[in-house]
Amino acid sequence: MNLNKVTNKIKSVTNRIDFDKHFNWFIFKFTLIDKSTQLNNNKINNLHPIRPRKGDVYLINFGRNIGNELSDIHMGIIVQSSLVNNFSSTVIVIPISSSTKLYAGHEKIIANDIQNGKLDKLPSKAKTEQIMCIDKSRLVHKVAEMTPEFVIRLEKRLLKTLDIKSE
Repeated sequence: MNLNKVTNKIKSVTNRIDFDKHFNWFIFKFTLIDKSTQLNNNKINNLHPIRPRKGDVYLINFGRNIGNELSDIHMGIIVQSSLVNNFSSTVIVIPISSSTKLYAGHEKIIANDIQNGKLDKLPSKAKTEQIMCIDKSRLVHKVAEMTPEFVIRLEKRLLKTLDIKSE
């Protein structure tokens, strides 16, 4: 696609409210694509250079998304197996929100739920209904580790959200 075609397509949407945010995210995505490629090229014995543990809390760049999907930079809890995280280029996360309103898919987070590190605002909540698989290039840095007891509670909440019956 040549530059004139791109320019003409962009002209029709530049007056939209969030155009600048979405356009800037579009440009930044190339940085994340390059980071992802570099991380994958730096695997040694198939081990990914970023190896978060289940229950770790990371600051994550979720980018610009649609409607009520989570956007921008938020914390998220790693829920994927630590073993899988050693090799995979992606990771499954549950976003964290500092909003105090709790719904059926939310698991409350209090100070006693944090093993190491800290969250900016407490109480917070893990939003299991917004579980996501993301590329590890979106991980900004680790901020905390949750207790094993919290991770078990979170897993139970996730099973309810997904309507999966456990024994």
